[in-house]
Amino acid sequence: MILAIDIGGTFIKFGLVDDDFSISNQSKESTPTTIEDFWRTLESIVSSFENDISGIAIACPGEINSKHGFVFKGGLIPYLTAIPLGTRLSKIFLLPVKVINDADAAALAEARYGSLQDLDCGAALVLGTGVGLGLVSQGALLPPLSVTQYLRAPSPQSMGQTVLPFQLELFKHALFSLVDNKGSAVGFVHEASQILGLEQDDGLAVFSALDENHSEQLNCLFKDYCHEIAVLILNLQSFFKLDRVVIGGGISSQNSLIEGIVNAYEELFNEKSELGFEPITIQACHFHNDSNLLGAASYFASENAL
Repeated sequence: MILAIDIGGTFIKFGLVDDDFSISNQSKESTPTTIEDFWRTLESIVSSFENDISGIAIACPGEINSKHGFVFKGGLIPYLTAIPLGTRLSKIFLLPVKVINDADAAALAEARYGSLQDLDCGAALVLGTGVGLGLVSQGALLPPLSVTQYLRAPSPQSMGQTVLPFQLELFKHALFSLVDNKGSAVGFVHEASQILGLEQDDGLAVFSALDENHSEQLNCLFKDYCHEIAVLILNLQSFFKLDRVVIGGGISSQNSLIEGIVNAYEELFNEKSELGFEPITIQACHFHNDSNLLGAASYFASENAL
C-alpha cells in the first residue's frame, strides 16, 4: 500500500493506493500558511498511516527534481522554495519517497489508465489554485529532450500576415493569463461566490447557480473564465502537435465547465480558418480530482521497479 499525497495551494489531499490503483481512506487538510505548520501537517498525515504503507508518493506544484525529491519552487505556495521534501520524509519515516510535479502526475495517470492512453502527444491542464500542465506520449511523461519532435513547424498558411499576428496575440494573451493566474479555478469560484453573496467560497453552489441561470454577471464571469482556458489550449496547440487535452482538478467534475471550455475553444478556432491544424478533443480527466494521487502512486511504482 502506498500513501499518495497531493499538495495544493488550498488543500493537501491524501489517500491509500493499492496494487490495483484503487484509492481508499481519502481525506484532506487545509494547506498551512507557514513552512513550520506545513511540516507538522505532512508528518502528522504520514504518521497516521506509517504502519500500513510501503512508501510515500507526493504530487507537488512547481519546479521539481523528481530524482532527488527536491522542490525548487512550489508553484503558488511561497514557502515551498528549495525544500528537500523527499529526503526529509524518507529520513524521518525510513520509507522510500517519490515526488513528482502535480500536473505531470495527472497527465501520467491519464496516459496509463485514463483518457490520454495510446496517444503520441497528449496534455493535461490541471485547474486549481494555479494552472498546471503535463505532457505525455504513449503512456509516459514527455522528456524535455523529446519535446522538440512534437513541436509544430510553421505551416505555409501561418507564415501569412493574416494568421501570424493572430497566433502571436494568442501567445501573449496566454502568457499574461498564466502570469496573472486568470486560469485559477479557486480564483473563479471566489469571484463567483462574491457575486452570489455567499459567506464563503462554494464551488457546488456556484455551478448550481450557473445551471439555474442565476444572473447575467455570473454568466459573463463564467464565459470569460472558459475563454481564458480555451486560449491556453489553442495556444498550446499552435506550438505542439497535440492529439487531445484533458482538464483536471476538482472543478473538472462539472460537465458545464467542460462544455463551456469546448464552446469557447470552438469559437476561437472558427475565428481563423487558416491556422494550419485541425481542432482537437477536449474532455475531463477520467479520474477528475484523483488523477494527481493516482499519477503520483503510479510514478512511485514504476520508479521503484527500476
